[in-house]
Amino acid sequence: MKKFIRKLCAKCLWHINRPLNETTISDKVFCIGLHKTGTTTLEAFFRQYGFKCTHSTAWATNDSTLDSFDFFSDGGSHFDGLNEFDFEKLYYQFKDAKFILQTRDTNKWLESKMIHAGWRHDTRLEKDDLTKITHDEWRYKSRLTVQKFIEHKFNYEEKVLSFFNKNNPDRLLCLDITDRKTQAAEVEKLKRFCGLRSVTTVRLPHSNKRAKSAVISKEMKESIRTVVRKNERQASRSAKPSKV
Repeated sequence: MKKFIRKLCAKCLWHINRPLNETTISDKVFCIGLHKTGTTTLEAFFRQYGFKCTHSTAWATNDSTLDSFDFFSDGGSHFDGLNEFDFEKLYYQFKDAKFILQTRDTNKWLESKMIHAGWRHDTRLEKDDLTKITHDEWRYKSRLTVQKFIEHKFNYEEKVLSFFNKNNPDRLLCLDITDRKTQAAEVEKLKRFCGLRSVTTVRLPHSNKRAKSAVISKEMKESIRTVVRKNERQASRSAKPSKV
């Protein structure tokens, strides 16, 4: 009975809030960050404001899906150049749309992604094989996979930021809703960016809670930190202007 009442209340709130957010709804909102950055949570959050939401990757290549929804989430790529969102096309196709680049601490993101891919404390590593670094084999468990995951996060996020900085920074919001210490401030920033309005307080849900049994080994966590630090140093060096 309680579940039925909650669903009924959610449906009523959706119908009441939808007219209040008519402008942003008609313009559309695209979450173009990678998965494991709060995509499911954001979908549930925007649905409470009256948006028609889809949490899948079908919208990236299906125009009928683009026409049917107002809010789009779920990261489509795992490796550089493979199944990445064509955010530039969306930018020009929907001239008033807003874009959200969801992100999170790289160590925490990678651990969440690996667990989602089936890594556990007793996972046995496979031999590095570059031919298996493909979109369909992203669950392939090797140190090379981890390296390529990290490279993709750094490269993809930099590509998005670079494009919007050159074109229109005001159409992009970089957001991290996964850090509990800064979450409230990030949510307020999101509401201002999208001009969200509601007749009642809308709280950010916590979707896709991880099972306590889903953990990776301490050795693998240390390996992750080592590889992340290496990539951060490389990114820092490449960002510095060369001396003439």
